[in-house]
Amino acid sequence: MADADLVLEGGGVKGSGLVGAVTALATHDDPYTFHRVAGTSAGAIVAGLIAAGMSVAEVKDVMDTLDFTRFEDEQGFMAHVPGVGQASGLLLHEGLYAGGFLHDWISGVLASRGVHTWADLKDTDPGSALPPEQRYKLVVIVSDVSRGLMLRLPWDYEPLLGLDPDEMPVADAIRASASIPFFFRPWKMPANTDVAGHDHIICTDGGMLSNFPMSIFDRTDDRPARWPTLGVKLSGQSTIRSEDWHPDNTNVELAKSLLSTMMGAHDRVYVNDPRSASRTIFVDTSAYRATDFHLSSTDKETLFNTGLGSGQRFLSEWNWDAWKAGGYL
Repeated sequence: MADADLVLEGGGVKGSGLVGAVTALATHDDPYTFHRVAGTSAGAIVAGLIAAGMSVAEVKDVMDTLDFTRFEDEQGFMAHVPGVGQASGLLLHEGLYAGGFLHDWISGVLASRGVHTWADLKDTDPGSALPPEQRYKLVVIVSDVSRGLMLRLPWDYEPLLGLDPDEMPVADAIRASASIPFFFRPWKMPANTDVAGHDHIICTDGGMLSNFPMSIFDRTDDRPARWPTLGVKLSGQSTIRSEDWHPDNTNVELAKSLLSTMMGAHDRVYVNDPRSASRTIFVDTSAYRATDFHLSSTDKETLFNTGLGSGQRFLSEWNWDAWKAGGYL
């Protein structure tokens, strides 16, 4: 069996594409075992299931049976008034949907595998370049919009929030990472540090600051890597084209472009770097929107098969030894 660390990009409801690509890796002739997994938003959800010990078949079953429409949970006394519940959620709570189902669902799935707090995801690895306080099987990217910081949880619980990660629920971090701006209400996370007189911070989708943290597990101690970090990105590998220019004539168009820029510009550095691009599986999911909560079973299967095919094509060319030697296949 081959060893690897894994990084999964965020993509809203398009997580089945991630599962397909990971399935290709895990069912290869020389199947990969994943030591550590990192992800943002949908990538954080899939990464959390893998880190909790689920097989790729089990993860696929979970995603296949998940009814995404239940994510559209409106709350409050106006919730059942057509159109009004969403508007009140956006105006009064900064999000169309409460996100309560998302939190309860991921919490329940993780609990079924014995994962509650980050203590359940400790990674004993004496050969790691990471300090002992960062040795966990999972890392989730969250945007702290209270202070404009990117949080790498559980790594940043103690230094940036003054909290013991081993006492914090894993589901909280994943729910925070999946807080798609304007769709889900931001997540309030407790903090024991001085946050302008407050005892909490406001968190949103980690993709606002890094939707694809490809370098997160790369060694920084000048010693050779023991195994590769492989990535899965929910887009085709492309370059900037003239037709990508948008006029942004309306406030809505401008807001969408601002979010798209924030969620893509930081990580485009990785895509343009041959050392990163050559170890990334690109899954073209452009036919689907990240916020299409009404995906059919056929849509999910199409996304899965697209990811599976992309992963298989990647493996037909990927060679770890050649990559280390500078071939960048």
